[in-house]
Amino acid sequence: MDGESARPWWRTLVRLAVLLTLGLLGWELVLLWFLSGDFGMPVSVLGPRLARDAASLFLVAVVALSLAGPRPRSGGLARTTVQKAAAVSSSFLLMLLPVTFGRNVPRQPTGAQARGAVSVAGPDGERADRFLCAAIAQEVPTASVVRENDSRVAVAQAGVRDALLLQVPVFPLMLLLLRRRSRPAASRSRAVGSLLPLLLCLGLFWVWKTDGERPLPGEPSPREEESGCLPGAPVRSYFVAAISVDLPLNAWGDHVPRSFMYVLEEELPAVREKERNAGPLQPLVLRANLGECLVLHFTNRLADGPAALRIEGLRATVRGSAGGFVPGTSVDPGQRLTYVLSLSEPVAEEGIYLLHDSEDGGEREARGLFGALVLEPAGAVYRDSSTGEPLRRGSGWEAIIDVPSGEAFREMVLLYHAMGPPEVADVRSARGALLPVLDEMAGPFRPGAFAVNYRSEPHFEREALLSEDGEPRRATTRGLATPLLRSYLGEPVKLRVAHAGSAEFHVHHLHGWDERRGRGARPSSGSSLELPHLLSPGRGLTLATAGTEGFPRMAGDFVVHCHMPNHSTGGERLSWRVFSERQPQLAPLPGRAP
Repeated sequence: MDGESARPWWRTLVRLAVLLTLGLLGWELVLLWFLSGDFGMPVSVLGPRLARDAASLFLVAVVALSLAGPRPRSGGLARTTVQKAAAVSSSFLLMLLPVTFGRNVPRQPTGAQARGAVSVAGPDGERADRFLCAAIAQEVPTASVVRENDSRVAVAQAGVRDALLLQVPVFPLMLLLLRRRSRPAASRSRAVGSLLPLLLCLGLFWVWKTDGERPLPGEPSPREEESGCLPGAPVRSYFVAAISVDLPLNAWGDHVPRSFMYVLEEELPAVREKERNAGPLQPLVLRANLGECLVLHFTNRLADGPAALRIEGLRATVRGSAGGFVPGTSVDPGQRLTYVLSLSEPVAEEGIYLLHDSEDGGEREARGLFGALVLEPAGAVYRDSSTGEPLRRGSGWEAIIDVPSGEAFREMVLLYHAMGPPEVADVRSARGALLPVLDEMAGPFRPGAFAVNYRSEPHFEREALLSEDGEPRRATTRGLATPLLRSYLGEPVKLRVAHAGSAEFHVHHLHGWDERRGRGARPSSGSSLELPHLLSPGRGLTLATAGTEGFPRMAGDFVVHCHMPNHSTGGERLSWRVFSERQPQLAPLPGRAP
């Protein structure tokens, strides 16, 4: 009797379960590579997901091996190695079905979300809560949605597809493991020893592909300099994807279920987490400095249809994933484009430029597929508006811009957008019903169809909280869902405003505001910030204060809204709060005190 036969059966079971789990994790990486075109995630992100999958798969493997594995049995005919492998494979599939089914059971809607389940075998396997393979879930650009109202049969079918996909390598892995187990111990040791160098090389290659080959956004890359940037120009790069999203609009639970957005690849997990919890999402805002070379790596991760990342008002050299020039075309799901922009003057000027996709006549743009690129002064450093610390990447709708020459300023980006007329705007309540169409003097409109930075605050919902004299009917801490602009009295501010979404015009307007008493601090007369500004489709403008001599002359709350009929009532209304004293979550500008 050799060492293997003397070993307790449960040790053999655990050993086989561990090896089977490792093999299935390798299968996940293979799927991730072929379905998404690359790993697309750093080790720090991919590692925890693989660990979570390993725990689930190990438990399933232990149960399957206990039912049909190598445990000694009394009596009965001895089974061949093929029969044992087939029995374990069948048991593994039976144990895996309830796991995949449980993950695919639709959750009850909370807030703006009505959760469904999706099979990775369909065309929308992006979300981590939709598939057992957490590593694959964020990257696969394909989707077959099982909505909340679908039948349990459809949900079960999605679970079966997922289980079958994971089941593929179980039989050959078990066959290989059981045959190795039947060999002499010395032979097995030599075989395992010969595999160690190969496994080490594969691990190092994986780390290099996920962390070493792809630079972090904002870091110079010699490869990118060779791809069209001018010699000596600082290179700033971003990795951007177009994704489908259930877009939450406010704290009332209003949402747009079939929306789209641009997102940084590294922020995909955070975006999905906010989507699940109905948290506030913001459109993608990127920054770059004049004189730099900007490289945008774009991946179409939509369920179907071509997509692009177009920069309104700037020229870019566009290259496909296979190399060669692509004359401004879009790419199909799973494909990539690289945009190279030389931001040297006078080709580029400081200001805001719209990122959008106009492939389908603006329909997806009206549903959120837009963003902004802000060009800053040469040599600018971006700081977190809350802490004052330098930002690792130049994204986000608000920031402190610290310039090498001149005065630092606070920057806030507002993107006005409409989701179309009432018959088109698919704005849903928390229960999934369309918001009612209101008909005022300016004509019918659907509340929530007018938004700023993906956030909408319809007036009719706030009216439910107020009595006739304007006082709250009940205690509430709800503020406006739209972004709260924050600054200190007397500091320079640049407000970058752009028109996104449908072709409907917007008029940005700022004035003094006190919601209950009808009065408030007024900006100084003649201030450009106070005047209405017409926003035409695809255009942007910069509104700047003049420090202590400009707006505002006193602290307080000011209303910012769209002056077009129905837009403010329909949701385009936000506040600008000016402080005179230091706030805990608002950093002052460098060298200035409130």
